[in-house]
Amino acid sequence: MSHSTSPATSRPANDGSVPRLIAAVEVLLIFVLFFVLAGGATPDVNEAHYLSKAKHYWNPEWCRGDLFLQSADAHLVFYWTFGWLTRVLSLNAVAWIGRCITWLLLAWSWRRLSAAVIPGSLWSLLTAALFAMLLRCSHLAGEWVIGGVEAKGFAFVFVFLGLEALIQNRWSKVWIFFGAASAFHVLVGGWSVVAATMAWLLSPTDRPKLVKMLPALALGGGIALTGLLPGMMLTSGIDAETVTEANEIYVQERLAHHLLFHRILSQPMTLDVAYLGVAPLTLPFSHLYFLRHLAAILVGVGLWKFVRPCDGSVRLYYFAAGAVVIAGIGILIDQATMYHEALSAKLMRYYWFRLSDAMVPLSIALLSAQAMQLLKRSRPVASQWALAACIVLVSVNTSDLFLRRMYDSKPAAIVQAQPSDMSKEEADRCFQDWLNTCEWIATHTPDDEVFLTPRNQQTFKWYAQRGEVVTWKDIPQDAAGVLEWKRRIDEVFPARIGGYDLTALGEEELQRLATKYGFRHVVIDRSRSTRPLSFVRVYPERWHGSACFEVYRVPPDSE
Repeated sequence: MSHSTSPATSRPANDGSVPRLIAAVEVLLIFVLFFVLAGGATPDVNEAHYLSKAKHYWNPEWCRGDLFLQSADAHLVFYWTFGWLTRVLSLNAVAWIGRCITWLLLAWSWRRLSAAVIPGSLWSLLTAALFAMLLRCSHLAGEWVIGGVEAKGFAFVFVFLGLEALIQNRWSKVWIFFGAASAFHVLVGGWSVVAATMAWLLSPTDRPKLVKMLPALALGGGIALTGLLPGMMLTSGIDAETVTEANEIYVQERLAHHLLFHRILSQPMTLDVAYLGVAPLTLPFSHLYFLRHLAAILVGVGLWKFVRPCDGSVRLYYFAAGAVVIAGIGILIDQATMYHEALSAKLMRYYWFRLSDAMVPLSIALLSAQAMQLLKRSRPVASQWALAACIVLVSVNTSDLFLRRMYDSKPAAIVQAQPSDMSKEEADRCFQDWLNTCEWIATHTPDDEVFLTPRNQQTFKWYAQRGEVVTWKDIPQDAAGVLEWKRRIDEVFPARIGGYDLTALGEEELQRLATKYGFRHVVIDRSRSTRPLSFVRVYPERWHGSACFEVYRVPPDSE
């Protein structure tokens, strides 16, 4: 007697649930990797800057009177899609929610991109780890992709999706995704459009004709306008002389370390492994940031020649070549205009090295995986050794970042603002004093109070929830705001006091500034100066001789 078997039990399930489960696990693992790499205490170096602006956008009464917060808004899409959370949650909670959303979206989009180049389980986890390591170790101008929450992180999600579409020869999606990237961050998306155009010009004959792409180009351009128009409004109605001066301040003084190639060349490179008990070592060579980025490009070219990709991934590497060409043009412009500051500032303010900093590591990561797959067919032992070497390298990088965070758990925004020659014990004590000072201010002063604060700190609004006269980190984006920022920096922190010691201004000058800018209190950083002030000290209320910060009430001129 035979037993019949139903079709449902005679065939293995083929509904795609297993591949989807594997993909979900990979995304989760990549998310965990990003969490380990970038999950330090809040705020990160740009989080206080971005989220404070987003909170003020949704609640203009918060920190009212702060120069930076009341300046023009450049990232409206970011504020509208994410900033509204600041109305109902604390900045710390919003930062962690934003980080998790960003990392999860980056993990998902990276897995799609990696799988389009290297199918197979867990390859996307390895390529993500390689990308993160190379981005950290080979950047030229300090750009990042995996970090704190800001508009740039969301923009790169759409860049990754656009690159996946590029590999699949779906050009309509490419332009739409890059338009969405431009909406969040106009320079990330804008340079991606330029690089994609170069890839289209270099692509083989299977590329679509321009006329066929026009609807997608129009749609992508329309989406991009939501990010482009706020940027254009930053100089709207401003005379050319003011715009030129603002550009020079922004490029030559405030952000030269990101924007000017000749200034990047002169930056010293310091190796800091304090958690191993070793003193920081500043390397006695110049041009190191450029040389390591150039070495990465050469490694990428070598891998490309070895792999010789002939599938859709070749379009991805054309895109990466376009990013390098953009950076090369930036270098040429920088060198040609080095002694013409006005022209240099006008042309170099567009972050020419941003896309190359990301695409060179991305290309090496994916080409390395392709090379290992190619070796597996002809030289399996060599492929295994290469895989083992990659695993060791990414493990060392991940362990290094984790151990650094275990050794020093302070937020990156705090570490960046503290003097580099300060011992860890003193730095930890000053951080706790800063928290205590800001907490006292938040609970003992009116909400609309404006303060004069130390020049290099960048977390006063985050912790104290009060406005500031001016701070070095928070430069406005609009031309008029940049000029006002520069005028205040020069007036409040003139060269004669070294830019830091507010007590050196003297009581009379502090009173004049208080009358002019409407503040009643000044926060003094005692790690930088021990000079006495005759004003009434309101915090700490009981002097114990070791406080890093003090708050003084500035009397009116008439007192």
